[in-house]
Amino acid sequence: MAKKITPALEEAILNLPVKEKNKLLIRLVNKEEILVDQLQYRLLENTESDLAYRREQISDRVRLIFQSHTLNYYKDLLYSVREGIRLINWHFKVTKDKKGELELLILLFKEALNSRQALKNNWRDQVYKVKFQEYSLTKITKMNTLLSSLHEDFRIEFEEDITFLQAGLQTLSTHS
Repeated sequence: MAKKITPALEEAILNLPVKEKNKLLIRLVNKEEILVDQLQYRLLENTESDLAYRREQISDRVRLIFQSHTLNYYKDLLYSVREGIRLINWHFKVTKDKKGELELLILLFKEALNSRQALKNNWRDQVYKVKFQEYSLTKITKMNTLLSSLHEDFRIEFEEDITFLQAGLQTLSTHS
């Protein structure tokens, strides 16, 4: 856990010469990968086309997860979904892009539902099937929360996809 600086230290830092403060700032920023990415986005890329490019990069990486991994069991599928969630969370932390987060979550779970068709049915894997269902339902709840926070025009665009995902997960529980 980061140590909190005292008011006296804070004042001493603020009184440092600008050149010295700048050196310290750059050294500190370099230690935090997320901070570097956030600053890169906010200071150098903060346009709609840059945001669309970042979304497309994450979309490609999510698709690649499902194309490059061998998915035989629900354990593999759950691992792949969590890897995709990690990418999407990073994107949101950097850009604060709620619409993009929702769009990417929908893509991730559509890919996951498509991939599950090829999974082998194994009794030892049933616990991971349940974990996948629970995890997916949690994320669909998050999608609904994100959906309600978006402008009404976007809601119409995404409601059908979320309903499709919910139906896909319900069929999963009936085919146990």
